[in-house]
Amino acid sequence: MFEIALPADAPFTVAELTAADVDALGSFLDARLRELIIRHEPGSGEARAAYALKVAADAQLDELRLPFRYDDGAPERLKEKATAWNSVIHTVWQWQGTDGYDEDRWRLVGYPAPEKKAEADAPSDPAAFVLGSEGYAEWKKRAGREGDVLREEFLNRPIRRPEEADEAPLSWRSDKVVVYGSVLAHSGLPRTPENENLWRGTAADALSVLAAGESIRRTILAGRAKHIHQGLMLGTTWSEIAEALGRTPDQVRAELRYWADENPDLYYGADRRVPVAALLDLGDDETVSVQEEDR
Repeated sequence: MFEIALPADAPFTVAELTAADVDALGSFLDARLRELIIRHEPGSGEARAAYALKVAADAQLDELRLPFRYDDGAPERLKEKATAWNSVIHTVWQWQGTDGYDEDRWRLVGYPAPEKKAEADAPSDPAAFVLGSEGYAEWKKRAGREGDVLREEFLNRPIRRPEEADEAPLSWRSDKVVVYGSVLAHSGLPRTPENENLWRGTAADALSVLAAGESIRRTILAGRAKHIHQGLMLGTTWSEIAEALGRTPDQVRAELRYWADENPDLYYGADRRVPVAALLDLGDDETVSVQEEDR
C-alpha cells in the first residue's frame, strides 16, 4: 500500500501552458502505460486493466490536444484547456516522484478571469462583485475537483435502472452511453493475437448503457413540452416547432396538451400571459402576439 499526495496547484495559469507541455505530458503517460501492458501476460486481468486505462488516458489526451491545436484566442478556450489539462493531471499524478515526472509543470492550473473595463459611472453590481471575488474562484476550483471525482465514480458505477442515473448531469449520462457503447461494440470481434487485450463489454455494461440511455430519453421528453411552450410564447408557430421535431402540428399539440394535463406545475414560474388552451387553438402558422419590449 502506498500513498501519493494530490497534485499541487501551479504557481501559473493555463495561459502559460504550451503545446510542448502537452506533448511532454502525453509522451510520459503513454510510455508508462505501455510499460504496464507489456509487463503482464496477454489476456490476464492485469493486462486488460492496463489496456483499459490506456484507452481512457488516450481519450483524455485527445481532449487536451484539441483546444491547443485549434486555439482561436477566445476566452472560453482557456477554460477548455484548463479543464482538459487538470483531468490528465489527475491521472498522471500516480507517477509523482518517479523518473521523468515533471514536478514543476505537471500541476493543477486555473485560468485567468477576463479583463473588465472600468466604468466610473456604471452602477454597482453585487452579483458581479461576488462572482469576481477570490473566495468564489477558490470555491469554484474546489467544486470542480469534487465534481471530477463524482463524475468518475458515476462512470464506473453499474447502472441497473434509469432511476439510478436520473440525478447525474445529462453530460455524464451521455458519456456513460458513449464510452460503454463503444466497448460493447468490441464484444463481437473475433479474438486474435492482435486484439487479445482489447477492452470488451460485459452484460453489466449493456445494462448500464440501456438504463442510462432510458434516463436520458425520459429527461429530454419531460423538458420538451416546456420548450414547446416557450417557443410558442416567443413567437414560433406550430408548423415550425413540428418541423424542428420531425412531427406534425397536431402531434405536437397533443404532446403539449398531455403534459399540461398531467403536470399542472410544469409551467410554474413561466410566462402565463397566454393560457395553454389559447395556444392550442392557434392555427398551424399563427403566432402569439408579443409586444416588442417583451421579446
